[in-house]
Amino acid sequence: MFSQKNKSYFISNKHGMKLEFLSFGAVLRSCILPGEEQLDVVLGFDELNDYLTSMQMENPPYFGCIVGRSAGRIRHGKVNIGDQEIQLTKNNGGHHLHGGFHSLSRVFWDVEESQDSNQLIFRYVCPAGTENYPGALNVQVTYTLTEQNELKIAMRAVSTEDTIINLTQHHYWNLDGHESTVEGQSVFINSKRYLVKDAENIPTGEFYEWSNNPLQEALPNELLEGIDHSFVLEKSSGIQAKLVHPSNNWQMSVYSNQAAGHIFIGCGLPSHLTGKNGQTYHSKSGICFEMQNFPDAPNHAHFPSSLLEKGKMYENNTIFHFEKRTHV
Repeated sequence: MFSQKNKSYFISNKHGMKLEFLSFGAVLRSCILPGEEQLDVVLGFDELNDYLTSMQMENPPYFGCIVGRSAGRIRHGKVNIGDQEIQLTKNNGGHHLHGGFHSLSRVFWDVEESQDSNQLIFRYVCPAGTENYPGALNVQVTYTLTEQNELKIAMRAVSTEDTIINLTQHHYWNLDGHESTVEGQSVFINSKRYLVKDAENIPTGEFYEWSNNPLQEALPNELLEGIDHSFVLEKSSGIQAKLVHPSNNWQMSVYSNQAAGHIFIGCGLPSHLTGKNGQTYHSKSGICFEMQNFPDAPNHAHFPSSLLEKGKMYENNTIFHFEKRTHV
């Protein structure tokens, strides 16, 4: 199905959970949950060429990939590092989005397979000057599948110069299977506020308080209808987000050390996008939980900094835990 350059890599556990990855974009292509249903709960494509072609779309879906160097939009592509103003490439309506035209989502990564069959390590060195980012960025992403049905994603990066970074993962989840819809599934987030954005989906610097009860109430349908929002995560070592299926009782809990959880339902997807097994994907086919820093952080002094100093280690640790609810 895929060339040697982009061969498939698999990890699994004793319960029958099985994950498939590709070297292109460090993509998570499939996630099959344990049980007789063999639910594949992540969206994707059958062929490598479909992933490549999708990146040429006006609004690429970024199915299953690692996003960076900077996730989200940076207004006019302008950042300041020290006293130096840097003009990043503009690839989204006059702004910089998801790392530009030569982002981490669009390259082939080196892959190291673990002898334990439950871990894969992806490595890529992004050359200095790519999309005008300073410094060569040495990136490592480690995917680990535990016997507790946890997908652990550990991102590490070191730069040869002071630079800007904001990595995330762009997996579209659907606990009813990738051939279904996320309508009716409940979304919870450990957050009281989300970032106010302008008409071009860029933060204004202001915050909107939507709830006083983080994780206690599901996001309302009127918000989910067109959701593409960055939620400010409460500082906690516990669950930061949940996706709950109302009838099959599957639940996905998300843990992360990041400042924000960007929740996105594929409202930008075309109405007829052919995915795996010939399935037609649409705007309600999947939901993303992108654990990351605030978008456009370099242009808002009161946002958490996205500066990565030369030789320092960047870390993004995120866990997706799948389990059947026993008390409904």
